[in-house]
Amino acid sequence: MAGPWSAGPIRVTEDVPTAESLAWQTLFTLRSTGGWRDNVLLAGTNSQATPFAGVGLEFFLFRLPVDAHRFNLMLTGDDRRYLRSLRAPDGQEPARGETIFATQADYRRLFGEHLSADLVAQHLYADQVFDASSLLDGLGAVRSTVHSLSVHPSLRWNPVGSLRLDAGFQWQRQNFETPLDGFWNVGPRLSAGWDYRPGSSVELQWRLEDRAYDSRPAANLLGIPEPDTLARFTQMQTELVWRHQWTEKPRFRTTVRLFHQGNRDEEVGFYDFDRTGVATTLRLDVRLWSASLSGRWSHWSYARQFISPAPEDLFTYRRRDDLELTLRVQRRFGNHLTVFVEELYERQDSNVVLETFDAHTVQTGLEWEF
Repeated sequence: MAGPWSAGPIRVTEDVPTAESLAWQTLFTLRSTGGWRDNVLLAGTNSQATPFAGVGLEFFLFRLPVDAHRFNLMLTGDDRRYLRSLRAPDGQEPARGETIFATQADYRRLFGEHLSADLVAQHLYADQVFDASSLLDGLGAVRSTVHSLSVHPSLRWNPVGSLRLDAGFQWQRQNFETPLDGFWNVGPRLSAGWDYRPGSSVELQWRLEDRAYDSRPAANLLGIPEPDTLARFTQMQTELVWRHQWTEKPRFRTTVRLFHQGNRDEEVGFYDFDRTGVATTLRLDVRLWSASLSGRWSHWSYARQFISPAPEDLFTYRRRDDLELTLRVQRRFGNHLTVFVEELYERQDSNVVLETFDAHTVQTGLEWEF
């Protein structure tokens, strides 16, 4: 008679998830849009309108806080195609659409409870029409392509649980295609923040940047380019940011940002300007619905730029006001699908004709989340 049957030792043949593999999470979103833009070239007169269709994506990779290492990777992109042919300004190719793609990687290493080190790397590619009056005089809105790459190491100290201090440095390279010129931005950054309750904080930010252009010449007090010179600016920006979560259910949040930017021309000061403004966002989430309203206003004042060389304009200095408003309403269906409607209004007023325009963009779309 045979003895008892035995299967032998049990062996696991399938991979068992480890703590390290479970720490990594991903989120992927596809987007499809369509809409109407009434001033594609941001022109002050003879504006051109067109319907458009677009696609977009978002990808997030992040590591849960299981140890002293934190990592986040974000990729987002949108491509919009215009469905009507547009007349191009002299010397420029017609605008057939616009593309924006951004990547950001953020690594943080914790050293105990109070100290951490961060390294942030960002890349932006954009091919679009935008106002270039602050980058090169006499152009107004242009169509150009830019590659922007920046690296930002920093240290964060938390002396107590809700207070944080950051000190860092940034290297940024901006590569523009003609007619714009590329440049470097290099300089330190400091910030202090207080997280006074969950979802609520006050933060003061300061940064100083040295901007050195590749080939853009410096200008004299009449705005005439000087031969054998290169433009170089020093920019200082200060921001005060207040974020507050007013309620839990429904969730109502607001963000208010006050900012000032000063630009100083290191030659004779022809490009000196000060920009002061405020930006705010209101967001309400009620079950499957959410709505947000964002606005930004800023005032530019130039210390030494006359609006024209005409004798009657020699003591009328250049100034500008920007306004941008965005309203978005969306509804979620199930765990994956979101439908949204969005309207964007842009307005720019100036005593320089090339810098004056307004534009409306209305779009609707679907977002599918994996």
